[in-house]
Amino acid sequence: MIEPCSPANEPLRQLALDSLHVLDTNALEKLDRITRLVSSYFNVPIALVSLIDRERQWFLSRCGLEARETPRNISFCGHAILQKETFVVQDTATDERFFDNPLVIGEPKIGFYAGRPLLSLNGLPLGTLCIIDRQPRTFSPQQVADLHDFAAIVEEHFHSIERNIYTESLETDLQRSDALFEQTFSQTAVGMALVSLEGYWLRVNPRLCDMLGYSERELLERSFQVLTHPDDLNNDLALLRRLLSGEMSTCSMEKRFFRADGATIWAQLTVSLNRLPDGSPHHFISAIVDITERKVAENNLRTLQHELEDRVIQRTKELNIVVNKLNLEIESRVHAQYLLNTEKERLRAITDNVPALISQVGPDLVYQFTNSAYMHWFGFDEAMLKNMTIRQLIGEKAYLNAKPLIEKALQGQTVSFENELQTLTGERIVHTTLVPCEIQGFYILSMDISELKRLQRRLEYDVTHDVLTGLPNRRAFLSQLTQSMAECVADRQSMAVLFIDLDGFKQINDTFGHDFGDAILKTFAKLLGGCIQRLGLVARLAGDEFTAILWHLSEPRAAVGQVCEEILAQLARLTRIGERQITLSASIGAVIYSGDSTTAKMLLGQADTAMYRAKLAGKNQYSIY
Repeated sequence: MIEPCSPANEPLRQLALDSLHVLDTNALEKLDRITRLVSSYFNVPIALVSLIDRERQWFLSRCGLEARETPRNISFCGHAILQKETFVVQDTATDERFFDNPLVIGEPKIGFYAGRPLLSLNGLPLGTLCIIDRQPRTFSPQQVADLHDFAAIVEEHFHSIERNIYTESLETDLQRSDALFEQTFSQTAVGMALVSLEGYWLRVNPRLCDMLGYSERELLERSFQVLTHPDDLNNDLALLRRLLSGEMSTCSMEKRFFRADGATIWAQLTVSLNRLPDGSPHHFISAIVDITERKVAENNLRTLQHELEDRVIQRTKELNIVVNKLNLEIESRVHAQYLLNTEKERLRAITDNVPALISQVGPDLVYQFTNSAYMHWFGFDEAMLKNMTIRQLIGEKAYLNAKPLIEKALQGQTVSFENELQTLTGERIVHTTLVPCEIQGFYILSMDISELKRLQRRLEYDVTHDVLTGLPNRRAFLSQLTQSMAECVADRQSMAVLFIDLDGFKQINDTFGHDFGDAILKTFAKLLGGCIQRLGLVARLAGDEFTAILWHLSEPRAAVGQVCEEILAQLARLTRIGERQITLSASIGAVIYSGDSTTAKMLLGQADTAMYRAKLAGKNQYSIY
């Protein structure tokens, strides 16, 4: 028996099946009628609508079979979904894939099988409509076509479920967009109004009512001309005519309004024209800011004129941005589907061109919106991710690292952190910011900082390591020495510092050149590392001067002597570097530290002194301070 393999798009296929919510549900009479009809039409004892789940095939409808499911690894349908056309096995006893299958040699004793894949709207195989006979039989091309037609009826049932799910998603997005517009219009800090082409208020926000001293009902009963100061009305109407003619898209002016209590206020008015999809004008969008205090200040503080003009320009720019955004929102409300498409296109145009992960998740941590970067990073599009949680996408390790900060974001805090994500192109280090939503959940912005981290690590390495030998340099050595001395005191253990100098290196370097001298230094650095290994740390101070720290020494003098003798012995056995014969030796000074008032600088000086004693004693030996 040959077990069926999984399709290449198995994760996508399983997500499509799970999203239908039909597994382990009650049988449907609509599908049962089809399987009974198929059984009768093809004169076979068994007809099934089989869905291929992760580890099983489950029968949504069955005729002539008691079992509700069988393992996937012995299923015929598991093979059928790998095909583009109808999968037919005319005689199972002669087919090497199935002759010893438990469903062939045991109940229901399959002798013949034909299965047509059932595809989702996106072409993903969900399962099959299949027929089974206990005896071998032939299956003509016409019968293949007839089975295809029956399968198309079953497919349409699943397609209708998918369309219903999609429709519900569209309605949810539309409601969210409506709520965003209502919240922006009602809570904005400036006066906002929709005005008819005849000059009557169609809709006003609370801020405008407060500004003019009228209730919403009282404002809607009046035109803006009645509330406008006569000296400003002609200029106001002239600008509106230019808007209607298409000469300009937005206009702004300073004008005076009459309040309900008879007082006059100065306002900054910004107006744009909303047009229907056919281009005809529909209504004006007005943003009104009370600038009375500023106008009074201009009269009293002429010396601040330039500064105030700059503020007016900046304020005007900000108001233009607000009006333009609101204009887009109002235009899209003309038709519900048009609004949804416009919103999606605009959001997609912005987020899909940002080199970062941008998404929104609900309080259940299920994705509600994602940009195209998720497809490039993980291979999942937005429709699939709307059925997935953060935990399912980024994996258990990354989720547990982010979980405490996710909980803070759900409580209304904006948080940032770094995390590691496993993507299609490998592991990435990301900087993530979680921004709470006003309607529960939060937004996610994740930037790839892998290259920055690699650069930081490289810079840190270059600062603390010797370029030639790759060993820690003087800065790294002194830092480690200070730390090791503190640990030595805390643990009540002994440590040692070695100061190692190559004998006669300057003469060798002058005689054979710097390139050969560099080769000696690199060879000696590797030799020292091999001798000390896990006993401590080796560093290069400068030139041919090397140092080492030996830590956690229970018998320090014996341990130091053993290491020094090993270094000298290894040097003595070194007779050739490259193509040149060489004889090398070193002088080693050592000092043992068990915890006292000695500083790191003093300890290094004592090791240096001991090294010079070794040189004076004839070189090629070591001395303990």
